[in-house]
Amino acid sequence: MKFLLTNRTLTMVLLLVTIVVSYLGFRFFYDVSDSFPFSQELILVFIGAVATVLITALLLNQQTELELRKEGQVLLLDQKGNTYTALIEHIGEIVEKGKMTAQQLAELRVLNHKLAMIGGAGVIRQFNQVLDQLDAAVRDQKIAEAEKDRIMREVAVLTYHMRRDLLGRIAGDADGNLLEDIIANNADLESDGAEN
Repeated sequence: MKFLLTNRTLTMVLLLVTIVVSYLGFRFFYDVSDSFPFSQELILVFIGAVATVLITALLLNQQTELELRKEGQVLLLDQKGNTYTALIEHIGEIVEKGKMTAQQLAELRVLNHKLAMIGGAGVIRQFNQVLDQLDAAVRDQKIAEAEKDRIMREVAVLTYHMRRDLLGRIAGDADGNLLEDIIANNADLESDGAEN
């Protein structure tokens, strides 16, 4: 029975063969047992039971596939969300401290590999921009305030791509205005930080 559940083509072929054989068998036994209606009913019950089992196997197979696909998508979405959040927090720590230690670099490399496995194309491309800014900033072992702002601007754009990868098409963002809003929010925070 398990084999039938996993092989949809075989189940369909068996269902068709059962229908054809049942029809031919029913026609034969109907003619032979026209004086025994009870025999005709038993044949119909048997044919109906076999057809019901095959149809149920086909439906269960389809439902199982859909459930597994759905579960896989949920797990992938959860993994993406966790990786994206960890990446943003890690970059935030580096920028906050103003330098990158060897341990932070190693963790960033691990997050980069995780991102390469599950990240969308836009996220990976934009993360490259963040890495370029981060690389330029840590060359002299200390991240200056202007470099922090440039890194966080790139991270702001990265969050837009992450959000788009997680949610697909973003409601209310037909013209790409959301990206402009995210960048503007980041610029506002930069100017607030410069005033303090």
